[in-house]
Amino acid sequence: MPQVFGENSHRCPNPLQLTLQDGTPVLLRPVLPADRERIERGVAALSSESRYFRFFTPAVRLSDQQLRYFSEVDQRNHVAWIALDASNPKHPGLGIARFVRSREDPKVAEVAFAVIDAYQGRGVGTTLLAVLYLVAQPLVVAVLRAVVLGENTRVTNWLLGLGATESWDSSEHRLDLIVHRDPTLLPRTPSGENFRHAIEAVQSLARRNDVRHG
Repeated sequence: MPQVFGENSHRCPNPLQLTLQDGTPVLLRPVLPADRERIERGVAALSSESRYFRFFTPAVRLSDQQLRYFSEVDQRNHVAWIALDASNPKHPGLGIARFVRSREDPKVAEVAFAVIDAYQGRGVGTTLLAVLYLVAQPLVVAVLRAVVLGENTRVTNWLLGLGATESWDSSEHRLDLIVHRDPTLLPRTPSGENFRHAIEAVQSLARRNDVRHG
């Protein structure tokens, strides 16, 4: 496994560049403290529905404490990667995904995503989840757990298609996705196949990046 995926992932020398199926060029890299304003602009660009599904509130602005939390991560217990628009010199954010390890069970980590509305359904979320899936393996995270609103059927159906199991704990709707080291163990559903291809594409990019800058 390339070193880009592990406890030193925040030291990735260069972003991973890929092209989505619709031809959109994207850069992927770990979140940095300098991304604070980029994250703030990205959240402001979300629709009220997207903010509600991600933060369980339609609030527009993040507090200073939230911005620090989202941008200053250790990339071991709190892992976060961002997708950037490679066609724009300013590289605005298109989406972000993170997982936070459970203190009670370090092999479980809560995962969350946000993709700006104009890029939803174009593979950004799948690609970001593929990165987190690969990062989780050397960090010995065995389960990625998403806590979603019951009405967020799009994310629920997507994760169920990847083989996640669902449960309700009080008012929480939880979906647990097992992290397989062998992607062929993913279900042969359309979303499972897309996810497997995304994992393989990110692995290939990471290997080339590791060789180029190793």
